[in-house]
Amino acid sequence: MSSAPPERTERLVLLLTQHQEPLFRYIFSLVACEADARDILQETSLALYRKFDGYDLSLPFLPWAYRFAYLQVQKHRDKAARSPLLFSEDVIDLLAHDRERMEPELNQRLRFLDLCLETLTARDKELVTSRYAMRQGAVEMMQRFAMSRRTLFRNLELLRQRLHDCVTRQLQSEGLS
Repeated sequence: MSSAPPERTERLVLLLTQHQEPLFRYIFSLVACEADARDILQETSLALYRKFDGYDLSLPFLPWAYRFAYLQVQKHRDKAARSPLLFSEDVIDLLAHDRERMEPELNQRLRFLDLCLETLTARDKELVTSRYAMRQGAVEMMQRFAMSRRTLFRNLELLRQRLHDCVTRQLQSEGLS
């Protein structure tokens, strides 16, 4: 892609930035380890850069990118073929197909989750964000929120259940569940 005009390269950067999260979620749904998924995302981005001259800008970007991600997952599997924890290729194919098919529903669930998070108190929202978005450890959170381990995990479980119920109600009200 070395001869690509700068505006085409800028377009790729914008598309990758816009679709990085769903592309990562797609990859992570096919591999067991988050670190591996992040490495595969980087390799996918490089592959997309190398082949971007062949991309038709009138077509949706994400399905095109998913094909590259799938190939990068397969390359990763080939490298790690000695690991006994790998899924068979048929299972990976099924997971990839199901993940692509479920994309609209998953995006809707994320949108509803954002709405449901807004219904929480500031402290509850901070608790959920600290654990799941910022990935803080239990010890740090116990100190920060002045809670015992048991109370912390009980509160997180209750909040997860409230959020799950809220998302489920939203889906039902939209006729999606």
